[in-house]
Amino acid sequence: MISIVLLKTSILPSQNEHQIILFGLVFFATFVIFSLGQLIMNYRRKRHNFAFYNSIIAACVVTVMAISGLYVYQNNIFGINDITRKYFQKRERTILNKKSTNDHTKRSVISQMVMRNAAKGLEKQGFVSIPSQNILLPIYNDAYSDKGLNAGADYANRSEVDPTGQEKPSMGHSNYGLAAHNFNDGHTGFSALQESTNRNEPYIVNGQLKGSSWLNGQDVLLANQKGIYRYIIYGQTTVSATEVSILNPTKNVELTIISCLFPSTQYRIITHAKLQKTYTWAQAPAKYVSEFNLNVRHTNARANWWNPGIEEGANGNKGGQN
Repeated sequence: MISIVLLKTSILPSQNEHQIILFGLVFFATFVIFSLGQLIMNYRRKRHNFAFYNSIIAACVVTVMAISGLYVYQNNIFGINDITRKYFQKRERTILNKKSTNDHTKRSVISQMVMRNAAKGLEKQGFVSIPSQNILLPIYNDAYSDKGLNAGADYANRSEVDPTGQEKPSMGHSNYGLAAHNFNDGHTGFSALQESTNRNEPYIVNGQLKGSSWLNGQDVLLANQKGIYRYIIYGQTTVSATEVSILNPTKNVELTIISCLFPSTQYRIITHAKLQKTYTWAQAPAKYVSEFNLNVRHTNARANWWNPGIEEGANGNKGGQN
């Protein structure tokens, strides 16, 4: 039972059915557009023949090209997914930072946004932000259900010493565990914590579980009604789905982030961070406060139009602010 927290993070909405529908629409749209083009050209040239098979061939060619392009992108062939993701991450970051500089939302309002409970039936603990990866997610209290994980991130507290999760974790104390989906898209949930999309390396090398230091030194910010907690990432390790000792209490103040590895989903990427400093909302540097300004920042709980995640930021309902 205590392995459920690691198992649940591997759940990914089935995309095959939706991709079939998408490619069907591509085929149909290409066929219609090509057919209309032929009709218009024939009308202008006063011809009455219609090459039905030409439209079919054109639709097939375009559909095959679309399927091939998606395959190359999803499987990160030639690193195309990583290259594209990093470009758009940087671009989005620049745009949102500029908007944030020009926004004057008060700290008191931002702190209210952070604690507004947008998901019925769940208890909100606050927000998590990993600026370098454009991650901004609400934190709820149920990492052991689809409902909790579909809403964003959730605290994870079922460990060897507390198998049923009776102790409620607290930010800035002991070992605070977080879990969220890895949608294998380099963006949604905790997907951006995997170094290379859809590749086991460097987490598994020659069948051996390894780790990564690619995020070392990056900030992880937690926020609740009291203030902001700044953690610093110091490494990533890889564990099996049944390993829960990572959530055991620690003497030092730690943050343990759990997400799936793709394509080997029976393993988990564990991102480790240590507490650097705690701020009240009044004391926190403006750059850290701005990371939680939901009037400007985009949350990334939703994978796509079929995922039931709730967006609370500028791409959703702006934290309930008008």
